[in-house]
Amino acid sequence: MKRYNPLYLLFFAFCGLVAFTACNDSDNGDDIVDDSAEFAVMVKTFSLNADDSILSNLDQVYFSIDLNTATVFNADSLPLGTRVDSLGVSMTFSSVSVADITMPGSDGKDTVVNYLESTSHAIDFSRGYVSLHLVSANEKVERDYRIFVNVHKMKPDSLAWGNASWCAFPTTISDPSALHAVDFAGKAVCFATDGSSSTVAVSSNPANNDWQVSQVTLPAGFVVNSVIATSDALYARDGNDNLLKSTDCGLTWTSVDAKMSHLYGGYGTTVLGVLRQSDETYSYVSYPEGISGAVLSSAPVEATSAAVTYVSEWSVEPMLMVFGGKNAAGQPVGAVWAFDGSGWAAISSSGLPAVAGPVLVPYFSFKSGDNWVVTRQTALLAFGGTQADGTLSRTVYISYDRGANWTNAGELMQLPVGIPTLSGASALVFENTISSRAASAWRSIELPVMSQWLSVKNVSKGVKPIESWECPYIYLFGGTADSGEINTRVWRGVINRLMFKPLQ
Repeated sequence: MKRYNPLYLLFFAFCGLVAFTACNDSDNGDDIVDDSAEFAVMVKTFSLNADDSILSNLDQVYFSIDLNTATVFNADSLPLGTRVDSLGVSMTFSSVSVADITMPGSDGKDTVVNYLESTSHAIDFSRGYVSLHLVSANEKVERDYRIFVNVHKMKPDSLAWGNASWCAFPTTISDPSALHAVDFAGKAVCFATDGSSSTVAVSSNPANNDWQVSQVTLPAGFVVNSVIATSDALYARDGNDNLLKSTDCGLTWTSVDAKMSHLYGGYGTTVLGVLRQSDETYSYVSYPEGISGAVLSSAPVEATSAAVTYVSEWSVEPMLMVFGGKNAAGQPVGAVWAFDGSGWAAISSSGLPAVAGPVLVPYFSFKSGDNWVVTRQTALLAFGGTQADGTLSRTVYISYDRGANWTNAGELMQLPVGIPTLSGASALVFENTISSRAASAWRSIELPVMSQWLSVKNVSKGVKPIESWECPYIYLFGGTADSGEINTRVWRGVINRLMFKPLQ
């Protein structure tokens, strides 16, 4: 629901008055309603009273008043576990003769509180909404409001892998030996091969499971897991380290005059990678620029995460970063390495494990201000990959400062049991349209049910109900499970709050 300004409130009140008067005219032409009386049954303000024993700044929680549907509610639900069985409330009206609050009881009997006589009486919202009955001063107009105090049933700032959580990888190949996905020009491009046949699937909205799957002939020795995207093309390598290029979403490939033994990612229109020399040392190389210097012994030269690139107000050039991988000695790397346009350096201080083939993905988290106004903040998530002992890392790590510092993500942000631990997986984020009515091709697994927003359904006749909204999902493609099997499912996850249908 929308938060209406005073002009809208007056407009809705006026509309309600017209409708009310019209009904009375049709039933009894002699009954004339006093115009001023309609405004007397309008709730002007509503708030909770301060009570630090329940929640700090409780009196600052914002409540919306919708006169069109006669509902009062807090759009940002209170934190998980907040007690609402004994809350003081403050309300103002223009002028009323009756203001009765009705609370449903555990025994099925209602309790009625005369608010005009007992403004300090504690109100119990634990059994759903309470009703507020108002009667105008001249006793000619009555109206009933529903008052909701919404509380989250689960932590809204957690990463929860949704109730429609997986579907098959988009390919016609029944037994693939390699699967890989990249984000190119706002589209998910998925590669699959079994060694003799290959497919490329493209979709601008993976949420709808709507893919254009094409049979393709890849160059000899094509390394599917090496595909990366720049701003204008896809690049990959073959078994002889020859660099390959595609400008049509992977349908056709041509060889370019460059060699790379590992591709980090695209930096604008430039490909960044490394090349193993004949003496087994490694050099940084870019295309089309060329070789740019020796690789440090601690830096990764293969099996890194997909690259993440961002621009900040503190830097002139974009920053490209990768996590994990293996160094020249074949040992897993436990750091984030970044390229700032001129050189490479390790930027993470601590908190990450040494793994090869992990996932690094930009996403979001949430924080609440003093007035319980929730804002979205960017974050990086890292998980998966193979450790030095051969086991796969399952812990999800999070960074709020662009990869410099990392901590274990909260319990609800860890991967649920139903999703396998993976190494070499591809993670893409798409802010796709989620429809409240469309049938989903995604299949449920046994996970905790995603909580729904605890707000009243919008039944306004004057505003078209919201039926779809933008929701950024993480999509997890391919990779190898700890059993050694190729993951042929696409998993997806989303922060709980982003799943909630927007208020209208």
